[in-house]
Amino acid sequence: MTPILVDSCIYISYLKRKIDFRQLLVPALRSGRLYNCGVVRAEVLRGIREEKFYTEVEEFFDIIPEVPTDAKIWRQVSRLAWQAARNGLAPPTTDFVIAACAMRARATVITLDKHFNRIPGVSVSRELP
Repeated sequence: MTPILVDSCIYISYLKRKIDFRQLLVPALRSGRLYNCGVVRAEVLRGIREEKFYTEVEEFFDIIPEVPTDAKIWRQVSRLAWQAARNGLAPPTTDFVIAACAMRARATVITLDKHFNRIPGVSVSRELP
């Protein structure tokens, strides 16, 4: 089974609908297929209002393997963003970080954002497996 990296927009859409995404992701986590990156963590946690729930979600993120954003990732982010700009595309830099992390983990990005489809080398799905 293919690893997955869930984009923050998916987490946020579940939070807005008051759906506990942690329960939905337990099978992928247990099978070792779920990955995260620091950008997703920050984007999701910044929008949580209640400290108790913030702590619960933070603890969940703590058990998901996180793709490190080292110098090699930042070089890849820079290259992807530069290539996209040459093609007239300007997604947020954070999305290039997510894409580069997914590529490192050989993971499919689960997202609602269509511009991920235009980043070369990124596997994308709109739905959780």
